[in-house]
Amino acid sequence: MKTIPLDNSDTKLLGRAIVREDGLWLTHSASGCEFVFTGKRLTLTLGCDPKTCGGAPRCNKPRMAVLVEGIPAVKKVIEEEAESFTVIDSPVTVTRKVAVVKLSEIAFSLCRLSPAQTDGEAQILPEKERPLKLTFIGDSITCGYGVDDSNMESPFATEAENAMKSYAWHACQILGADPELYSYSGHGIVSGYTEDGTRNTREVLTPWLGSVGFSYGRAGSLDPLELPWDFSARPSAAVIINIGTNDNSYCKLNEGGYEEFQEEYLRFIRTIRRYEPKALILCTMGIMETAPMEHIRRAAERSGDSRVTTFMFTTQDGALGYGSNWHPSEDTQLRAGKELAEFLAPLLKK
Repeated sequence: MKTIPLDNSDTKLLGRAIVREDGLWLTHSASGCEFVFTGKRLTLTLGCDPKTCGGAPRCNKPRMAVLVEGIPAVKKVIEEEAESFTVIDSPVTVTRKVAVVKLSEIAFSLCRLSPAQTDGEAQILPEKERPLKLTFIGDSITCGYGVDDSNMESPFATEAENAMKSYAWHACQILGADPELYSYSGHGIVSGYTEDGTRNTREVLTPWLGSVGFSYGRAGSLDPLELPWDFSARPSAAVIINIGTNDNSYCKLNEGGYEEFQEEYLRFIRTIRRYEPKALILCTMGIMETAPMEHIRRAAERSGDSRVTTFMFTTQDGALGYGSNWHPSEDTQLRAGKELAEFLAPLLKK
């Protein structure tokens, strides 16, 4: 047996993955890696970050998937600091495409992918990058929260999250793009979700964009919030913003709330432009809420940026079902991904 590190030298990294001496740390929804394995035996070890593992309930622990030739070999919540899975075991040498993808969001936990254990003659090479990278900034809808749970009254659990069934993932598959997600359930620009109209400042995502991101978990001893993100390493062809659903819970109950939202949204567009100087910026909404959209359109117009535009998703009405907590179902997410891809395709050619 031999050990092969899984880092940016022998895999294609997805999303805001962090290469560390102790392994590859997977952070946001849809972060991970893709590679081509040639050999007889491949064992992968996934671990819940130590801080979460020791002190958080199961509902906050990372949900992961390992796919071999696109077929899930592993799909589960990782509860221990090290769980090993033999995903290829063949009497003869085979060549297989392998993907390791974090299905759950960064806020609650991280996952470590340790170096691979293989047969002595095995080889791992990075999968090819796709022509485009698309970045998605959003909330629970972008995370794919609720898509794997049809009980509308279920409490929050990462087990209900599946980034590979989100509209963002579907759109990337259609457009032949690599995804980068930066999404947090319950979060907004002026306020996170609130039931009584009291501003929720704890769940405002804008201050963290320039870092890997905020998490209650840790990549070993590293707080991902302290690690700047290198936007120049692979610039995005487009940045899709899908924020406002949680802000609406605050804005609709506070006079001047929507106007404040518009101002913060405009600042956010300009912040993204500093990080992504050439990207198309697409400001979207509509899957669950529609009221803030007129203010999103106004902010986009006020930006004076010719590479900023808007898009409205079809709003769910229950005809395609619901996920947990009234979130989009798998079919709703698929429809949204197709709509977005159709809209983006001609714009990405310009």
